[in-house]
Amino acid sequence: MHWTLYPGRSRLPDAASPDVRARSHIIAAEVLLPRPSDGGVLLAHGDSGAGYALRIAGGRLVHHYVHRGVPTTTISSYDVPHGWPVRVEARVTRTGVGAEVMLVIDGAAAGIGTIPEMARARTGYTGADVGCDRGLTVGHYPAPARFTGRLTRVDIDAADDQWLDHAAAMSIEGATQ
Repeated sequence: MHWTLYPGRSRLPDAASPDVRARSHIIAAEVLLPRPSDGGVLLAHGDSGAGYALRIAGGRLVHHYVHRGVPTTTISSYDVPHGWPVRVEARVTRTGVGAEVMLVIDGAAAGIGTIPEMARARTGYTGADVGCDRGLTVGHYPAPARFTGRLTRVDIDAADDQWLDHAAAMSIEGATQ
């Protein structure tokens, strides 16, 4: 599955947000950081209890993932270049109940991490934001964490390896499959 999301003034409702629950996926964006101090959230879905976010902070590419209130963070080992357009990615590969995260900057591996358990029923309740993270943020950063560089769109590609807990999903009020 493929989604292309654009920055805007409103949040995408949870039911219309990319479904990356318990599946391999890639979040990719082309960004331009005019100054080394530029950064902020590229994509956030969910909140501090359950969700994921990709952002640039302190020059580094950062991926946050929260499931059952347990946060995991993967940070690139070097800065995202500034002054010209750069493609950044978070490649999440499902490994049983968990996943491996690889951060990529302009085609080069930039960081690696592990998600111990992926959400199999719900990603969060608050929907997805592009270019910011409103409300209860996914990671430990202040809202709205608006992206201060140039971001035209975010592409999400999800693999066909989803492993859902349908009973849990159905027991959650308003859950979608």
